[in-house]
Amino acid sequence: MEWMKRNLLFFLISALIIFTGAGCSGGETKQDRTEINSSGEQEKKAVEVNEANKESIVLKNEDGSLAVSGGKSVELPKGYPSDKFPVYENSFIYSAVELQGSYTVSAYSKDEVKKVIAFYEKVLEGAKTNMETKTDESLTSMGTKNGYAYTMDVGKSSEQGYQTIITISLQPAASE
Repeated sequence: MEWMKRNLLFFLISALIIFTGAGCSGGETKQDRTEINSSGEQEKKAVEVNEANKESIVLKNEDGSLAVSGGKSVELPKGYPSDKFPVYENSFIYSAVELQGSYTVSAYSKDEVKKVIAFYEKVLEGAKTNMETKTDESLTSMGTKNGYAYTMDVGKSSEQGYQTIITISLQPAASE
């Protein structure tokens, strides 16, 4: 539950920074922002805004990073366990978040849903599954594997030009 509150807080703060015009000058800037921490207290933090790539918005601070595409696939955060939870080959990564060792990635694929589901079923082999729902056009799985608690969603995309949407959320697991 604490992780969900921190994640929600990070998204809200990031959205606030984006919509209040942080980094409108271009290039890389550092700005002080007042944020609410997980205890509900206000604290000042330096936020790095990188707009060198005009196709995406990248925000970083000492707790993590947020990258959102403006038209070009974004990079995965440094430290993302691609060897354990790979993003489907040739996917367009729309957003990538890292917050204190936890990750959330949203991506789109031009491949059909069934093919992407088959790929992730192999990735999740050996996982300790807590919940799983599968249809011909979707897979939702929650569990633990390779030291992470994960939530994996694969489904039919409504995004033009893409057949499949993929969402991967990872949090370091207390124990498997």
